[in-house]
Amino acid sequence: MVRTFGIVLFTLSALGGLSGFSARCCEATVYHSDGSEASVRACIHSAADGDIVTIPAGTFTWTSALNITKGITLQGQTTVSGAGTAAAVANDLTIIRDDTPRGGAGNYIFSAHMPTENDSFRLTGVTFAPGTTTVAGTTNGPVRLASVGENHRMRVDHCHFDNIYQTRCIWVNAGCFGVVDHCLFNERGGMGGTETFLIAHGSYVEAGAPSGSTRTNGNGSWADYPWYGTDKFVFLETNTHIFSHGGGAVTDTDLGARFVFRNNYVHNATVQGHGTELNGPSRGGRVNEIYDNEFNWPTAGHPPTGNQRSGTCFWHDNIFTGAVASNPYACTFQNVRESYLRAHPIWGIADGTSVWDANDTEGNGTFVEGHAPHLFASGAATTTTSEGTLADATKAWTPDQWKGYSVRNTTVGSASYHLGSFITANTDKTISYVNSAGAGHLIFNSGDTYEIHRVLKMMDQNGGGKTDLIHGNPPINSTTGTASYAHITVEPCYSWNNVYTPTNTSLGFNTVYANLPTSKLNIDYFNLGMGFPADTTPSAVSSRYTAALNGVAYTGTFTYPHPLVSGAPTPTPSATPRSQQHLQKKEAKKLKRRKGGAKKIGE
Repeated sequence: MVRTFGIVLFTLSALGGLSGFSARCCEATVYHSDGSEASVRACIHSAADGDIVTIPAGTFTWTSALNITKGITLQGQTTVSGAGTAAAVANDLTIIRDDTPRGGAGNYIFSAHMPTENDSFRLTGVTFAPGTTTVAGTTNGPVRLASVGENHRMRVDHCHFDNIYQTRCIWVNAGCFGVVDHCLFNERGGMGGTETFLIAHGSYVEAGAPSGSTRTNGNGSWADYPWYGTDKFVFLETNTHIFSHGGGAVTDTDLGARFVFRNNYVHNATVQGHGTELNGPSRGGRVNEIYDNEFNWPTAGHPPTGNQRSGTCFWHDNIFTGAVASNPYACTFQNVRESYLRAHPIWGIADGTSVWDANDTEGNGTFVEGHAPHLFASGAATTTTSEGTLADATKAWTPDQWKGYSVRNTTVGSASYHLGSFITANTDKTISYVNSAGAGHLIFNSGDTYEIHRVLKMMDQNGGGKTDLIHGNPPINSTTGTASYAHITVEPCYSWNNVYTPTNTSLGFNTVYANLPTSKLNIDYFNLGMGFPADTTPSAVSSRYTAALNGVAYTGTFTYPHPLVSGAPTPTPSATPRSQQHLQKKEAKKLKRRKGGAKKIGE
């Protein structure tokens, strides 16, 4: 281990252009490791906040996890050029081979967990490559970022994830925000749910909470405004994602996740996340902005580019290339709890009876708190039918009168007891419902009893936002002191300027099922089309997302490049329009990307 000293401003520059990293204002110590796991660990042990640990050029095999709890820079010699384009190239000089354990708590390479929101951490210039093991790591990725408190000073940049045997690359969790930029992700895919990022802001504390407040399960994030246009997100920008072997996803979300995905190139992958749908008390993804990206799929018949299961989002100024999708939309919405894909969630199935949803209590499309869900119809199946159909020969229903309602099995002792799903059609004597066939099976055998109810607004649905603060397990609404409706705020999703370039076609939002009871077009989501000036905010968006709904008035996207990339001070949480000069630069970059240019973006 070799130590050198220097004033932090020129020391950072001398180590390869460490722009955008703020360390101590006096002197930084630089520790030069020999690249071995033991040497890097020793250097980190000796380092203090603001110091730098270098990893030299070479190939190193690591077999155990490294935990970092200091605000340091960890720098290798790998460089990435052309990030954010299809022509991104990595010069793999510092290579760490992943032979960490598969299974158990140690299934990662780096974990950086900052003890306060003021600690600055940076990982830069490292290539992560496969080791001798070809068993896929199935937990949360080789690089993990977390913080106590809301930390906006953590950065991962100029790293190359080179076909590692991990189902995820980077896990962003707890109170970690900041940025991941100028990285190249070459991912295997085909390993059972491969995603670049897992994002989970479970301990985020909502603005205005009492000092010392703690939160779990994403409840604080859901009790807060979306804060579009501010820094209350993790920024995933100017990266290149190349998936092979059937594709994958660039994101997976849970626990109130907040992220911005911008200025990236994505090949053969989707943007997606989980909703509030599991058996535990965790909440789904909260809010995201997807803009100025290029999505390319090489073959026809691929899934949609985005799939969202909860919360609110903006998609705009993205370009789509490659083959036409079988379901050609920028993003599709799926409210999983409205079927039984996740059987028996702690929140109940959203079939018009869960206490967490706004249900039709009066039989006329009205919800009155404290009133029981209205029972529209009931009976018993007269014939055993295949999954997806209910038959009751005693009825004389009007065709499609129950379309958009929900049916549930109420036979005590049945394997389908209290499973429900929403109705897509009915005849005079049969009902068709969405057949999820996921964690359970909703089957109506002869003699099984059923009820029909209607859900109006599902908790944490797509197009839903801020709620009452929920806490505990089992969950309790802190406003009412019981398990009860959390007063969901409508925060519509907006799509504009999303273009499939081969045909100059506008792409927008759609729901997975055409008859989804909630998440309605022009109420919960809006497709504004194309033709707006590039990287501008339509008046429909700015007039809706005022300070009352957003926390601050939304007038434009957050500063690009991110302040940690440019070295600029972090702005206060307010959105400001971009300058005309910046818009012109962005237009030039887009044109180069469409023509396959390999120029660096944002470096």
